[in-house]
Amino acid sequence: MESPLPSPTAHGNGRPRRARGMLVGLTALLLGLTATGPLRAQYRVVHLEKPFNTPGSETGAIVVGDTILAYATMQQQPSRNSQFHMTTSHTQLMQARIAKNGKVARPRPNRWGLNAAREHTSNLCVDPLTHDLYFTRADLNTLEARIYFARKRKRGWDKPVEVRGLHLDGFTATQPSVGRTEDSTCVLYFASDRPGGSGGMDIWYAIVKNGRVQGQPVNLGPQVNSPADEITPFFDQPAGVLYFSSDRPGGLGGHDIYCAAGGRNTWREAEPVCHCLNSEYNDIYFTVTDHAEDSPLPVAGYLASNRPDSYFLVDSTCCNDLYRWSLDSAALAVQTPGVDTIESIDTIRRRIERFMFPLFLYFHNDEPDPMSRSTATTTAYPQCQSRYAALRGEYLARQHSAGDSALVEEFFDSCVVGNYARVEQLFDYVESLLDEGLAVDIAIAGYASPVFHSEYNQVLSERRINSFINMIRSRDLLGDALESRQLTVTLQPHGAVAPTTQSASADPVYGLPAMLARRIEVLSCTVR
Repeated sequence: MESPLPSPTAHGNGRPRRARGMLVGLTALLLGLTATGPLRAQYRVVHLEKPFNTPGSETGAIVVGDTILAYATMQQQPSRNSQFHMTTSHTQLMQARIAKNGKVARPRPNRWGLNAAREHTSNLCVDPLTHDLYFTRADLNTLEARIYFARKRKRGWDKPVEVRGLHLDGFTATQPSVGRTEDSTCVLYFASDRPGGSGGMDIWYAIVKNGRVQGQPVNLGPQVNSPADEITPFFDQPAGVLYFSSDRPGGLGGHDIYCAAGGRNTWREAEPVCHCLNSEYNDIYFTVTDHAEDSPLPVAGYLASNRPDSYFLVDSTCCNDLYRWSLDSAALAVQTPGVDTIESIDTIRRRIERFMFPLFLYFHNDEPDPMSRSTATTTAYPQCQSRYAALRGEYLARQHSAGDSALVEEFFDSCVVGNYARVEQLFDYVESLLDEGLAVDIAIAGYASPVFHSEYNQVLSERRINSFINMIRSRDLLGDALESRQLTVTLQPHGAVAPTTQSASADPVYGLPAMLARRIEVLSCTVR
């Protein structure tokens, strides 16, 4: 029997990531932060069109009360040149009503009395319990920012006042986000360069009651902060996960989006969300606006970025635009259409270049060929996948809570079923390239969760890879190309690593950590 402990994988920097148990909340499954590396759910990141984005800068989109889209815009003030400067521009909050059919009306300046004529106004957030508002105002010249509070009334909000006991002269406190603990304590997360941090901007928290800080603000510590800048915190209350952006080393470029599960100053070590949401440019102000119907699974939200398709005045380094991210359910559908035969080979190559790698394929315990000591197998992966999918009901019956059941249900839909459909689509693309005489290489890694002997782990991971190769051989064109070396497969059987701390309550077969560990990864598909 395989252990439930996940196998760390090397991603990017070649160093194994420390194995973890399931993260608090359900964000792990959807946003790519898991105990074993990113689960490859598919996302769409769509640039908002005008008038929501402008040649100025738009940031911090949230939804207020399910009916209002709110965000900040910085417009260029009249000047003699076209350069975009903070001190010659003015930031204000905008809002747009969301209709029942989902259509968003034209944005207008905020009507709740939050904008200030002589200060930048931005970074709006809402207390999830009381619906009080928190936001930032900053001096037009020094840009020193302070956080303000507006109490919710039956109709509208009170006049904003500065949060008392929070600010230090000469230092910035900005980008608030509010969460509530189980006892309803109000926790204000914010970014600041105040003394006592790790360097640059850090994420801090303060306990707030009626717009006044109780005690002293606390740094979130090294699990979240680094000597680089950490900015734009967003606490997803349903999932218990903090998102923020950092320009620390090891990212894709600029500021990348990270997330960490926990609360107050007790956090798991932060990790980047999946590569499909980050880019080589600045990716900041990540927010979650929509969750699955019956669970806190995050399925949509916004981010801000200066990616190349953003609108800008002079160059893309000056300005951010709003982007909508969402789970692409069509990409996870069981029925995946084949390649359109009228598509050009260049189009198909671009599709493969944009394909979400690594692609994860999962196995039931000790599959294929349980207890075998051979690396060879006659079983093809479709047989393993079919048997695994048929066990959905048994896995659900073994869960101990509604939250665990929701996770496992999503795992079977998105990973066991959805990822199998995606690999079939990948094979369709590869066949089209082979038909044109091109040569292709597929790289595969195999993993097993720890068992008593490392030798068996190695054998099992190789057997899993060979079941995937059998799947390739079962398709005539791919099998012929494999024999002729027009198609090559690079193998990386990793076995497993030594056990690490694991919850004693974790089921060694039916718990999600065990399910995540039993897998192979299609790492890449390249044209030679």
